[in-house]
Amino acid sequence: MERGDMVLIDYVGKTSDGDIFDISDEDRARGEGVYSDEVEYRPVPVLIGSEYVIEGLEDKIAGMEPGDREENIQIPSKEAYGQRESDKIQTYPEKEFKKQDVNVRVGDEVMVGNRKGKVLSNSSGRVRVDFNHPLSGEDLVYEVEIINKVEDSEEKVRQIFRYRLGHGSLSFEEDKVEN
Repeated sequence: MERGDMVLIDYVGKTSDGDIFDISDEDRARGEGVYSDEVEYRPVPVLIGSEYVIEGLEDKIAGMEPGDREENIQIPSKEAYGQRESDKIQTYPEKEFKKQDVNVRVGDEVMVGNRKGKVLSNSSGRVRVDFNHPLSGEDLVYEVEIINKVEDSEEKVRQIFRYRLGHGSLSFEEDKVEN
């Protein structure tokens, strides 16, 4: 496949310990015991060369064809979400959260500025927040099936729109797209 090609994939993403962190197929999610009513399960569009998925996975998908299925794609952390970085763990005065009427507890996700982090500790008036991606430092394993290649330009736009926004409708008139 080349840059700009789009494929629809079904996949299962796991940590190296075998814990599922993402899945696109509803029946498989139910079978694995990870189903959630809050998730819309469907094939995921991948636009090659546009960083829709992590680097190592995109490289593997680019070498596959519709109908291909790989069950043990190993992605080292450096090609996934990178290594954990100690400078992404920062400490804030607890009073800054209280000013905004936020009571922080260990394990909570919080927004600081435009960054989301996880509270590691809250003691002695100091809150430590980890801004590393939750999968940083993890080697990952994927199962991927290429469902089909999207050739039609309008369908590519529909897939991107649906994937990025999740709702709404589009109409096409000559070279214009309207929603």
